[in-house]
Amino acid sequence: MRANRSQRGVGRKCLCAVLVVILLSCQSIAQTANQTTTNGSFQPKSVSLAHLYWHFLVHQNHLDSLAASMESRGVDGSALRNDLQVRLHLSDAEFGPIRASSRRLAAELDGLDQQAAAMRALGASSANSAKLAALVVQREAYINAEISYLSASLTPRDKAILESFMAQFFAPKTISVPATSLSGQSTTGTVQP
Repeated sequence: MRANRSQRGVGRKCLCAVLVVILLSCQSIAQTANQTTTNGSFQPKSVSLAHLYWHFLVHQNHLDSLAASMESRGVDGSALRNDLQVRLHLSDAEFGPIRASSRRLAAELDGLDQQAAAMRALGASSANSAKLAALVVQREAYINAEISYLSASLTPRDKAILESFMAQFFAPKTISVPATSLSGQSTTGTVQP
């Protein structure tokens, strides 16, 4: 009976992770549909590199949390924890800065999310709206600071591998990724399969 509950809990958490990926895929498909102009031609939508980093780091932290939960119940969670690392073909040492950034960013954003939830619970007011807007600005600052720190921690090779993977993993076939947001260069490329 206890094992069945444990297995159901793991199953539910894995299902949640799969649903997040499906949601991101559906969002990408919906964006593709919205990017078609009136004459029927496709116009790729530009997504910031910071947005891709944010999703990737939050996703990695989620996988680490699920793996830790599994391991606390005696189930091996290493495949889940190391999924993105294996896909990137990075060693533990090369992936270490990414994992550390994912933990730091998740902790910072969790604190902001809790503050935002508390403000929303108080009801709508102009003061709360202003505070929520300030939290959004603070959230963006946390994300950008963590990306800068991570970018400085990675080798140019590892950074290029990560950025290419993020564009393909989170935004396949539909997204132009401008490199200006982090590197200062003004090159833009459309991700192709």
